[in-house]
Amino acid sequence: MQAAPSVGDWLRHWLYDWGGANADIFLSINSALPDGLIWLPEALTWLGSYWGAPAAAATLWLTCRSLSGKELAAARLTLGRFLVGLALAMTSGAVAKMAFAFPRPWNALGDRVFRVVGTPDSHYTLPSGHSTYVAVLAAALWPLLNWPARFALLVFAVGVGWSRIALGAHFPADVLAGFVLGWVCVAAAGPLARRVAPRIPLAGGAAR
Repeated sequence: MQAAPSVGDWLRHWLYDWGGANADIFLSINSALPDGLIWLPEALTWLGSYWGAPAAAATLWLTCRSLSGKELAAARLTLGRFLVGLALAMTSGAVAKMAFAFPRPWNALGDRVFRVVGTPDSHYTLPSGHSTYVAVLAAALWPLLNWPARFALLVFAVGVGWSRIALGAHFPADVLAGFVLGWVCVAAAGPLARRVAPRIPLAGGAAR
């Protein structure tokens, strides 16, 4: 007699596997891009890598040095939200990957995977680190930007998420989880960021 599915199995089936739709969507996206355009998701993955966080932080810091008054306070808070939110998000993401231990697409689907490009930083897949990072970046910068810039940033974030599927590194659920985690962590980082922001040194900057 076959054992009844556990609550964990039920949750995974409907909240992660989506009744099989997670893998089906992955395969559709992964197989849709012609080989001649593989440079596009590779470029987006490179641009959206969390290894670029020091450059993003340095750019925000230099921006702060060129401002004063209310603009400086807003930019400083953005930098604080980015730093605190990123630390919280990447730590939470690493813990989640180990806790859920969901396999990468090529391990879960075997020969069904159409394309796998590159070598990931970890064996597990939820959440996507790239998606988490671009969500942190977008959420931190959001208050400073006008609507055209916000739209461009959202398009970039979605493009990075798509690139992780197109390259065979993540399922759609991993990407969505990364987006949610990044935004939530930046929102949660708000109170601490307000305390950290005024203490960020800006030696040689504008009036503070």
